[in-house]
Amino acid sequence: MLRSVRLLTDHDVVHRTRRARYLSGRICDHPIPAYVDEQGVDPGRCTETFAEVELELDSWRWSGTTFRLRSGKLLGQDRKEVAVRFRSVPHLPFGHEGEALPNVLRFGLEPDGLTLDMTGIGAHAQTLSQLSLTARMEPPGLAAYGRLLLDVMKGDPALSIPGDEAEEAWRVLTPVLSAWENNLVPMEEYPAGSDGPPPRPHEAAQRRRSGLLHPEALPVDESDGPH
Repeated sequence: MLRSVRLLTDHDVVHRTRRARYLSGRICDHPIPAYVDEQGVDPGRCTETFAEVELELDSWRWSGTTFRLRSGKLLGQDRKEVAVRFRSVPHLPFGHEGEALPNVLRFGLEPDGLTLDMTGIGAHAQTLSQLSLTARMEPPGLAAYGRLLLDVMKGDPALSIPGDEAEEAWRVLTPVLSAWENNLVPMEEYPAGSDGPPPRPHEAAQRRRSGLLHPEALPVDESDGPH
């Protein structure tokens, strides 16, 4: 799949990537200094603590699918997940009323879990309701790196990244890192303990409908009521 990733131009990097670093804040009532005030940090290096990149594949199988990679330090929740957003239905049958949010399948990592957020039939006739089905998996006997090291000692490369995969990953990210180094993308900021930098104005409503962002990460739009 990495060989099919469409490389980002400078214009793409400006509009499809974000970078930021955390300001002072609190996590579990513990004060956190701003990243630039941390011991040993050189503020002039413009090191990011948050990154987001949107990628697409030049493949008929994944046509029209966007892969959004998002990672950050000292966020409010230690959440690791893969969220698969399904396309919305083109119309609602049988005169149903309400907003049919896209179904989202979430694969939780550490701890392992599975959640399906979907739109179903409501309690009243011709109404829709949001449903959430959750399954918790038994914790693995070994931590992630423990399993990896055990497989390495056994000579099993299944969980290891081969050299060509690492090279392809660098091929994809090199244009992004180069554009960031040339300051084509502004350095944003977010308080430690928050959900990262707020969505851009044109992204907020779209991400709320997609279910890929939790409500507390969205600004309140007075014209649309509380989220």
